Amino acid sequence: MSLGKREAIRIDADEAKWLMASDAYTKFTAMVREEQIEAFTSSTASDTLAREEAHAILRALDQLDGKLQAALSAQTILDKKG
Repeated sequence: MSLGKREAIRIDADEAKWLMASDAYTKFTAMVREEQIEAFTSSTASDTLAREEAHAILRALDQLDGKLQAALSAQTILDKKG
């Protein structure tokens, strides 16, 4: 693996750690999750659009969390390879 690729992995992992440790990030993503769960659970049977939108937002937040975890995992793998 090239030095540039290794450095990019390290930078991504550092940024992911920083973001995940941020109280503001945690607070606001939790707020958005709670709002979307509330929108989903309080929608009427005919309000399909509201449920689909809430679901899409929740999936996007999950995808963001997955990307952050992937950055950390890539760093872990890189560290184990030496």
